Amino acid sequence: MRRMLSFLAAEVSRRQTRTTILLCLCSAVCCVSGQSVPGQGGEACLSPLWDQFNNSCYTFVYVTQKNSLSIESARKLCKDIGADIISISSKEENSFLVNMFKTKWKGLPEVLLGLFYDSDDNSLKWYDQSEVTFLNWGQVQLADNNLNTCVKMNTQSGLWDVTDCDNFTESAALCKYVPKETRTFDKKAMMITLITTFTIISLVLPIVVLLHKRRNWSNGLHRAEVLPYSDDAVLVDTMEREAYA
Repeated sequence: MRRMLSFLAAEVSRRQTRTTILLCLCSAVCCVSGQSVPGQGGEACLSPLWDQFNNSCYTFVYVTQKNSLSIESARKLCKDIGADIISISSKEENSFLVNMFKTKWKGLPEVLLGLFYDSDDNSLKWYDQSEVTFLNWGQVQLADNNLNTCVKMNTQSGLWDVTDCDNFTESAALCKYVPKETRTFDKKAMMITLITTFTIISLVLPIVVLLHKRRNWSNGLHRAEVLPYSDDAVLVDTMEREAYA
């Protein structure tokens, strides 16, 4: 009976060890998966006035007065509603915006984009600090010698062209924001998370295994101590006493 109890205790210990390891692995998976956000599954936009595409929300702000619009005044219109002037990161996003201009935001032939040429490091940049991963130029592109040049998009073709940053003829702004809960972490943050997670697993797993071995060793000593008092030992002792009598 005692041997069976010892066996059951050892089996419970092994199962507890496997459970602990599985919990560590599950925690790692949850930690990593919590950093990514599905394209359409994030937080909804602020109101029905905003339209959602992937993780971003968009709205088109019309200006009542019929005068020109600078890039700074366009940005202010967006900043006032908690957004920034539009940035475009992919062909799919550009096509989405063109479709919106054809179906919902009608009446404007061109719209300002939040892309500009930074003379400090001779590079193109988005005002919202997004990475420049997509360009959709028509026949004209930004030139290095034109340091005060911004970009506009044809709302029907989706092609981009240069325009004056301080005197844009259309007075409306296309705004975009990303809900905080749906912002995705960059590659560096993801790598740090993975390294941290697997470091924790590497530290915890040997400790769990060591505790499991020590428990088995303790169970072995316990069995060795109780062996002289087992049922077999009692039976042998009784038989010897009867033979002596």
